[in-house]
Amino acid sequence: MPHRVEPSPSGRASCRGCKQSIEKGLLRFAQEVPNPFSEDQAVAYRYWHLGCAATKLANELAPVLAAFEGEVPDREALEALLREHVKPPMPFAERAPNGRARCRACDEGIPKGELRVAFERTFEGPMGPQKGAAYAHARCLRKYLDRELERGREAPAAGALLSTLEAHGTIAPGDVVLLRQGLSL
Repeated sequence: MPHRVEPSPSGRASCRGCKQSIEKGLLRFAQEVPNPFSEDQAVAYRYWHLGCAATKLANELAPVLAAFEGEVPDREALEALLREHVKPPMPFAERAPNGRARCRACDEGIPKGELRVAFERTFEGPMGPQKGAAYAHARCLRKYLDRELERGREAPAAGALLSTLEAHGTIAPGDVVLLRQGLSL
């Protein structure tokens, strides 16, 4: 979807991140989304302050900002914020930054600091289909993959998943051992 960076033509739009209005003339990030009320596949836009988008939509904003040739106030600070919040391609392994996520295999909470794997999932939201992350404990990976196959969804082979996880992030050697155990390799 072609997202864009543009100056706000009026002060009527509100930021999807902080819910504050985006002042007229201020640069904003326009996130293109499918319009759920259209029968002809039209699109709608969600507007964000650049700083808010950098923390919530870093992967979407980074290429658009790089292609934007206009003047961006404090571009260096914005790019630093993007680097801090950009996520590797899915699937990826990480230590949970908080304890809010639930494992999709065992339905238990994933405590802060525990190794987890993020998979991309599409779900039906109030504004149409949305993409998000589905998380699984490292110890539950085999169960998660088997469950996805039972439900008729695609799931990577265990060895291929481990190779992908190693390629998509910086995983400590001890974490690789935990992932191998979870995948029964």
